[in-house]
Amino acid sequence: MGGPEVHQARPRVAHGTGRDGDEGGRRVTTEAEDVTRTILTALREGRHFKVEAGAGAGKTSSLIEALRSILADRARYLPRPHQRVACVTYTNVARDEIISRTDRSPYVFAETIHGFLWQLLSPFRKHLLRHIVELDLMPSKMEGRTSLDGYTVEYSTGFQKVDHDTRQVRLGHNDLPVLARAFFALPKFRALAADRFPIVFVDEYQDTPDGLAEAMLGAPDDEATSRGPLCGFFGDHWQQIYENACGALEDTRPVQVFRRRNRRSQRAVVNFLNTMRPELTQTTAPEAGEGTVAIYHTNEWAGTRLTHHRKGQIGWNAAHAARRWVLDDVRDRFWSTGASGPDEQGGAEEPSTKILMLTHETIAGELGYQKLHGAFRRNDSYVKKEDHAMAFFMDTLEPALLHHRNKRYGAMFDALDPRGRPPINSSADKQEWMVFLTKLGEARKTGTVGDVLDLCLEQQLFDGLGKVRERHRKAVSPSGTDPQAMSDDKAEARAAARTKEYQQLRKVPYAELLALNEHLGGGTPFATQHGVKGLEFNRVLAVVSKGHSRFQIPEMLANFSRRDELVDKELEAFIRARNLFYVACSRAREHLAILFTTKLQPASLDTLREWVGESRITSLRFDGDTVVGGE
Repeated sequence: MGGPEVHQARPRVAHGTGRDGDEGGRRVTTEAEDVTRTILTALREGRHFKVEAGAGAGKTSSLIEALRSILADRARYLPRPHQRVACVTYTNVARDEIISRTDRSPYVFAETIHGFLWQLLSPFRKHLLRHIVELDLMPSKMEGRTSLDGYTVEYSTGFQKVDHDTRQVRLGHNDLPVLARAFFALPKFRALAADRFPIVFVDEYQDTPDGLAEAMLGAPDDEATSRGPLCGFFGDHWQQIYENACGALEDTRPVQVFRRRNRRSQRAVVNFLNTMRPELTQTTAPEAGEGTVAIYHTNEWAGTRLTHHRKGQIGWNAAHAARRWVLDDVRDRFWSTGASGPDEQGGAEEPSTKILMLTHETIAGELGYQKLHGAFRRNDSYVKKEDHAMAFFMDTLEPALLHHRNKRYGAMFDALDPRGRPPINSSADKQEWMVFLTKLGEARKTGTVGDVLDLCLEQQLFDGLGKVRERHRKAVSPSGTDPQAMSDDKAEARAAARTKEYQQLRKVPYAELLALNEHLGGGTPFATQHGVKGLEFNRVLAVVSKGHSRFQIPEMLANFSRRDELVDKELEAFIRARNLFYVACSRAREHLAILFTTKLQPASLDTLREWVGESRITSLRFDGDTVVGGE
């Protein structure tokens, strides 16, 4: 089979009625219009397509415009009354945006990838049970059984579970893509899927589970696309930053379409991205300003650098001083905002300035919740509130106390106890609440997480702490854990680790949890480079440090000139780091600054000089941990 057909979205001259911008009654079409035309042509010809759009190029707009065109000519593309276009998204936010921008059309089925797959798979539950066994998806839960005939299967919680007493199976999040890949290989399943959804649009295709996009296209030698849905993929493989995801879709069958107009960023930022990525050169919008890009490094710091997973990183105090100095410098020399710098917590920085860190550990160091961070084995588990105690504090207690401060007492009671408001029948009841809230306020200011937790567990004014009480009971009395589960050595080790986490969490000053709560609520300018994917800000400071073993950006820069020679694991590591760096840098609308707090090799600096020139690179000078200037 030959290579993919490639369509560049170039402006065309169309006959018009002499509107503004027309010449001689002819109008130059926009890139967006040409992309939509190419998509519709591919669909009419019964072909798949892939829209590759760099950062800020309007990928979602292309998806929406194509949807609207299909709906406007629905009889052509959806010939049967029950048929719909499926729009598969990566997040609930993206799903809701598509629903809103298509006016909640009944002919558009927008859902997350897991919701879409379950919609297709759920009618075939007997076959699902057989495939679970054949694919060996739940070996540890089968208890020696070789069949699930007569069981029921559901997908609700996203966690694997097999209850042999009730003969129920619950699928996990990771099970659905595996099952879907197997089902898409079946011609009858593909035909049934196409009958319901003749067209399937996949948003952010690069983030779909590995192998799923290829499975949706059918077997490589299957030319009869009518056997399955026509697939349209929208995304950018340079923004694939998650593990076990599609990345670059190499299948040659889809018509390839490129969007090159960067509608987000100003010229300096776009030029920087183009130098990094010449394979997809972008143009700027006509109204774009100049913008700025500035790079800072800390190679001249003379102190003892950190070791282990932060090997080569300057000390915490020096890194903090460098970040503050760089913000002052870019604001004075490049950003021209006239705003004062952030305070110690970074809270006074302008809302449209974002400081991007590589890890949660670095943000914890900046905002003062290092002990909270260190209490958990997995660095992001406390941020995701996977621990029941953390979930109670962040989702129940702190919102309730915010209602109390704003004198919304009914809302406070509702937040504390979802079963209903507690009765207050006398002045004694009110007094009891006042005493409790006073003690709670003092503990939040000066006490530990354990102090606050004990007050909540001991009071009898409200409930809603069932999971927290269970968490406490298991940590205090591990012997109460299910003996059957504890017979497994791995389960016993996990229980011991969770008990240790709980005990460490109790010792953390509650002020650290309040600092985290403010950060998660958007009260600081800090974010991880992973966490801002899809977002944009006027001014971005990207801090490149060590600490994440999978994203070695300095090494990526050192290898950039020999990127075509890389293979296997070295190539995989290069792509991971390159993609994250590209995502971080492309968030900037107007101004981008990059601070390296880890030592840069000469080859890394050479790459940066080629990208921005010597004049835009500043080496910070230190006196101990204090920054005294730059050159």
